[in-house]
Amino acid sequence: MGSMRDIRRRIKSVQSTQKITRAMKVIATSRLRKAQASAVTNRAFTAAVWDAIQEIGSHQVSSPFWRPRHEGRLCYIVVGADRGLCGAYNSNILRSFLESEGSGEDIHVVTGQRLRSQLQFRGISVDYYEESGDLPTPQQAERIASYVLPLFMTGEVREITLLYTNFINILNREVQTVKLLPLDEIRTEKARQDLLWEPSEEAVFGKLVHHYVTSLIYNGLLEGKASELAARMVAMDAATDNADTMIKELTLQYNQARQASITQEISEIVGGAEALR
Repeated sequence: MGSMRDIRRRIKSVQSTQKITRAMKVIATSRLRKAQASAVTNRAFTAAVWDAIQEIGSHQVSSPFWRPRHEGRLCYIVVGADRGLCGAYNSNILRSFLESEGSGEDIHVVTGQRLRSQLQFRGISVDYYEESGDLPTPQQAERIASYVLPLFMTGEVREITLLYTNFINILNREVQTVKLLPLDEIRTEKARQDLLWEPSEEAVFGKLVHHYVTSLIYNGLLEGKASELAARMVAMDAATDNADTMIKELTLQYNQARQASITQEISEIVGGAEALR
């Protein structure tokens, strides 16, 4: 058992840490609500764009976005956490990526700073990375889409896959794998409406695919950020509870040390009084 001064110092240190973990939990809770609201709004936009893609696709429009390819590299967009203190969040997404075909050598990888360093440690090259910040923005998703789409159009990559952690609730999250391109051959047999597309169906289709891919990436960033914040909430809540338990144990040690010191002083006083008799 340490001295009372050391125990008091440890109690103050743990109390300061507890204030930080409690504040981080509150901040994560606030940002989680914003990420969830943005994700709900973006889902409606993605569904509307997909409906338009199917509408034009029902006309059997010719586009390289429909055709599967057998040559070229694989491209993976891996959404991870750029900051720590969120438990095993990054470890789970990294394990899912390594278990997929992304463990090969001939790939393109787009990810954040922390996963970038972990992938490079494992000998996997990361061609491009993007910081997510406090909350993902449509501009961030646009920059990622503008990077990967030309790779697909030029034939450098044959498939683009998005890996992110889907937010279910505070305690439950799961890694999702979504193929962005080429598009699945899901076309209606006939057009639902007789529409005239300007300047042409092919031109509009290309723009719609760009918006669709961007929207899916944005959704993955939002879901990933919500999952990261939920994981941080759980981790900080557990850290706060552990700090509370540690404070109680240290307080008990301090009281025991204080009681032992008082008992020793009383014993010394009694012993000195007995010696004077």
